[in-house]
Amino acid sequence: MSRFFDSDVVRESLKELDDLQKEIFHEMFELPFFSKEKKKEHLGKMKLFLEKQKNFIFRISLSDDPDAIEMKNTILESAQMFGIGPVNNVSILFEKMEKSIDALEKSLDD
Repeated sequence: MSRFFDSDVVRESLKELDDLQKEIFHEMFELPFFSKEKKKEHLGKMKLFLEKQKNFIFRISLSDDPDAIEMKNTILESAQMFGIGPVNNVSILFEKMEKSIDALEKSLDD
């Protein structure tokens, strides 16, 4: 394991992200049956997850650790799989993701 990923703070952040991601993923199967309020709650979890991701990526961006740099590049490449399109800037990635969540939230209010 690298210096970056040896940090207790980093490992705890990764665990929080993993736990929240699993919770969001499991709810996806029931989402069509959720009430409007439950859907808004789900979107709130997605926003929290996104905020935690932003903090984690910011931490990665400050590191010169090769494993951290590799993870950042992998995240940017993975964005394409989610329809974000090619991005080379983490800020643009998160901006697009926030807009997508905001649009979903707005559609619930219509």
